[in-house]
Amino acid sequence: MLESSLVYIIARTFPESIVAVLSGMILLGINIDKGKVLKYGIYLGFIISIIRLLPINFGVHSILSMIAVWMILFKNSSNDIIKSIVSTCLVWISLALSEGIYILIATDILNIGVEKLMDNTSLNGAIITLPSLLIMFLIVILIKYIKCNILKFNIRD
Repeated sequence: MLESSLVYIIARTFPESIVAVLSGMILLGINIDKGKVLKYGIYLGFIISIIRLLPINFGVHSILSMIAVWMILFKNSSNDIIKSIVSTCLVWISLALSEGIYILIATDILNIGVEKLMDNTSLNGAIITLPSLLIMFLIVILIKYIKCNILKFNIRD
């Protein structure tokens, strides 16, 4: 079980979920509807919060969260299973990369302690990690640019 405070869930989990849904829609090439992104992002935030309360190992939480993202993207991709799976994986890779990049920036350049970055119970812990979401979004934009302009690669369009 991964314990988080309500403040942390509101300040970090919901924004992260909204960015994950937005990122998935960008990678799928779906027209962005702010209302849909917000609705599905909040829905995903609730699902992830519930998953984190389950008495299971952390790795299993991640897999279940990926499945939740995939289901949302699958529903929004006109039921294209391949595109939604690839987009979900790219969202997760972007999230992992952004967290790693931000930890390096925060600890080496900004001199923020790892303990503060790993604090998932306080508002300060949530706010201090929000820049990683911007990094994630920039990685997704870069992936989309590479996919569309450099590789000229489309998955089952």
